[in-house]
Amino acid sequence: MKYSASLIFSILLLQFTFAQQPSKPTSGEVFQQLKSLNFLGNVLYIAAHPDDENTAFISYFSNQVNARTAYLSLTRGDGGQNLIGNELGEELGLIRTQELLAARKIDNGEQFFSRAVDFGYSKTPKETLKIWDKEKILADVIYTIRKFRPDVIINRFDHRTSGSTHGHHTASAILSHEAFALAADENIYPKQLSEIEAWQPKRLFFNTSWYFYGSPEAFEKVDKSKYIKINTGVYYPLLGLSNNEIASLSRSQHQSQGFGQIGSRGDNMTYVEFIEGQEMQSDSLFGGINTKWSRLKDGKEIGQILYPLEEKFDHQKPWLIVPELIQAFKKIKEIDDLYWRNHKSNEIKNLIKSCLGLFIEAKAEKNYATLGEEIKIDLEAINRSPIQITLDSVDIQDQRATLIEPLKENQVLKSNLSIKIEDTLNYSSPYWLNQKPKNGTYYVNQQSLIGLPETPKQLKAEFIFDIIGEKISYQEDLIYKYKSPTLGEVYKNFKILPEVSIEMYPKTLNFNDTEEKEIQVTVKAFRNIEEASQIEIKTPIGWTINQQKIKINTLDEGESKSFKFRIKPNQNATSSSLEIEMKTGDKINNSVVKTIDYPHIPEQTIIRKSVVELNKFNIKTTDKKVAYIKGAGSVLPENLASIGIDIDVFNLEDINASLLQNYDVVITGLRLYNISKSIDFKQKILQDFIAKGGHLIIQYNTNRNLKIDNFKPFNFQISRDRVVDENAEMRILEPEHSVLHQPNKISDQDFENWVQERGLYFTDQWDKNLTPIFSMNDVDESPKKGSLLIGKYKKGHVTYTGISFFRQLPANVEGAYKLLVNLIAL
Repeated sequence: MKYSASLIFSILLLQFTFAQQPSKPTSGEVFQQLKSLNFLGNVLYIAAHPDDENTAFISYFSNQVNARTAYLSLTRGDGGQNLIGNELGEELGLIRTQELLAARKIDNGEQFFSRAVDFGYSKTPKETLKIWDKEKILADVIYTIRKFRPDVIINRFDHRTSGSTHGHHTASAILSHEAFALAADENIYPKQLSEIEAWQPKRLFFNTSWYFYGSPEAFEKVDKSKYIKINTGVYYPLLGLSNNEIASLSRSQHQSQGFGQIGSRGDNMTYVEFIEGQEMQSDSLFGGINTKWSRLKDGKEIGQILYPLEEKFDHQKPWLIVPELIQAFKKIKEIDDLYWRNHKSNEIKNLIKSCLGLFIEAKAEKNYATLGEEIKIDLEAINRSPIQITLDSVDIQDQRATLIEPLKENQVLKSNLSIKIEDTLNYSSPYWLNQKPKNGTYYVNQQSLIGLPETPKQLKAEFIFDIIGEKISYQEDLIYKYKSPTLGEVYKNFKILPEVSIEMYPKTLNFNDTEEKEIQVTVKAFRNIEEASQIEIKTPIGWTINQQKIKINTLDEGESKSFKFRIKPNQNATSSSLEIEMKTGDKINNSVVKTIDYPHIPEQTIIRKSVVELNKFNIKTTDKKVAYIKGAGSVLPENLASIGIDIDVFNLEDINASLLQNYDVVITGLRLYNISKSIDFKQKILQDFIAKGGHLIIQYNTNRNLKIDNFKPFNFQISRDRVVDENAEMRILEPEHSVLHQPNKISDQDFENWVQERGLYFTDQWDKNLTPIFSMNDVDESPKKGSLLIGKYKKGHVTYTGISFFRQLPANVEGAYKLLVNLIAL
């Protein structure tokens, strides 16, 4: 059979469990592993964000061509929006990282990242590369190329189109183009070469399409003499899926962006344009590139052993080829080229394991442990083939279970050992979030970590086998699993956590005067705390708390205790940070464990210093009652409540005329008109609310996928206009308008210290009854007047705003608070 059966297990498994479970490949997947073992060629796809990648392309080259295929996303998508929760920024980046990994499990690709921070939309690559620190991100691209050693690089975007698309997009292609020429130069970033070698890819392509030319008709007229056309719509009979269907399943993992897709079938033509490198010798990306074992000077004999196995392979008895695989494994270990020796050794070891039906697992008694703690590990191994093998030992850290037990066919071998979690290990937290980013670039001080999608697991079990006289070892991440009444067997990643988590809530406190506010401290123990402990609050200068120290006698593992204290600013107080720590003997804990848990990705933990931001504002508020209708993820309601706004949060389905009688203002959540199918039916209720004296404030929506034909009571057209310079001049068009005066006087100073942007998805056409308040623009662009429109309708008002309040309020921008309060008070 010449078609791939790869991925069916992974696709099914993703629906139920998400941690690093032991592999259980089908015979079709085993056959795919054999074909991939016999292909010596790599493809690297490069773009800017999660979702930029062409999943059909990645799946095609992984599963049809059998190339080792990877996607390098320069960012983790931390500058975007969240359609499934309230996480933004770094936490959203963590979610999107895991969504990309889930996608790669389906399309069979690999995943890399650079240290670039996604700071939102950028209009030019010049701005992008300035904020990212071009030299660092270029170094990351070159490091990935040298480490992965692609023969072919494909850019998702065109390096020649500066200013015509998202600056991040073009910048990714510019960096790839430069790295293609520099990666082979040993004088470029020589410190990278202590463990890897310089590398020259053979060809660079641009994955083009009609989209880049405006229309299919325009694309038809393009000179395609340097194009290669690839039909990525192939069908895999053993899987029962087309490549397009796999690509749709892969892309549908981007749930935080709402990118669920319906699978398609039939031909799907993808085009790549040759940019640089070895001239094309055929209509194949690998044309003229040796992708057989003979590319290695000592590989010919290996190929003579392995190629016949594709014809010999028996789907019912895959173990029949194990003797030849062992023979080839011995020769692969002698390959001179370190890269191919390591990579192909791992591939053939995994193939041997798969052919044997060898299942191994190391399961911890719980899903976490603390430093210095001793935990029990259950071990399991089973050989589901007639091949005679022996399990010699299992090592975890410095602990060894010496077994020397033959694994008889289909007979489970179980054992256990206890290990102590060494104090030298690190907590389980994303490595790129250990320190604050610098100048748009995440700070990572260990070269070997750069590019990795997640922090490597520190605790692994090494199973050492004797297979037909050859010693072969396999490493499995330590895991935890349990039985769920509804899902059955559920896996979780094993984590190393601090002894306690000290969480303070709320995370931010805003003060307009010297009124006291309450902070709740919750201490949760991850191991038994048997000594008396003391919580100490570090009060910043200018602030007063009612108690500075709290005593705790003991805490049992899993137990939580909560305390409250009150804090207020003095007359001379300024914005500051409040820190807290817990002293137990000579140990000091000051961390909070944040958990992110969604059904479609593995549970994630972020461990940070426990801090509350204290903001001393001078904002006059209003007694208007506000109803907030949920849209895409945002913490704006919490932000408004923190300064004293009376606000309640509702789902759109909750909204009715009777409910709205209790409110003066309705604020719609981000992109509500894009994501809610029932919004059109609710517009009559909202229009009546306005007519009776209410104020409807519509936050930004995109101009694509609107669920309405027009906005009511006044229609306007949303464009793609935005101002990405957070320092762009805000020119006031209506200086006497009450929104600029009541209850807060808005001045130029209120537009200082904004973050990321001024706003997005402004209007460019609007009803004559709507009045624009501001004009603004980025450098070398025409003025944009559609950022804030206000109109009077009967007794009430309607407002559309593309101003990014959802970014400014969490960033504690006082001027943005004032402007939004004035809108509420209108």
